[in-house]
Amino acid sequence: MLFLKRIVTIIALLYLLVALLFLFFPAVRSSMSVFGVEAYTLGMEVNLLLGLTWVGVFVTALLMLVEKADSGLLRRNVSKQEQKINELKAQLFDAKKPPMQPQHLPNPTVYPPARSVPPTPGPAAPTYPQAYNTPPTPPPTY
Repeated sequence: MLFLKRIVTIIALLYLLVALLFLFFPAVRSSMSVFGVEAYTLGMEVNLLLGLTWVGVFVTALLMLVEKADSGLLRRNVSKQEQKINELKAQLFDAKKPPMQPQHLPNPTVYPPARSVPPTPGPAAPTYPQAYNTPPTPPPTY
């Protein structure tokens, strides 16, 4: 896929180079006699520009399709690798995990009896430090 992506990118860049050459240099447009055309007219120039536009649309669409396919393949590859990493992490965790039933813990279904503790009387109102009762100091003047 990387080879196809590079080929399409090279084709797009070459097309851009040729299209800009035809658009920005009128001497190139008027020297169409090289291609077997003797008289270059305005209608031919319009057709040339329309042809360049449609070829540009096609090349851009091809470039976008190849990029989308390549990114989809890369995303799929990354998700497979992340899944494999998670499986290996789980195997490593299972291999390092100690046995879960120590002998000193009580059976989880048997609970100790609940003790009732009488409530202790607390202060009626919270007490704050004396520093909270001092008035604020004025800001310094410079």
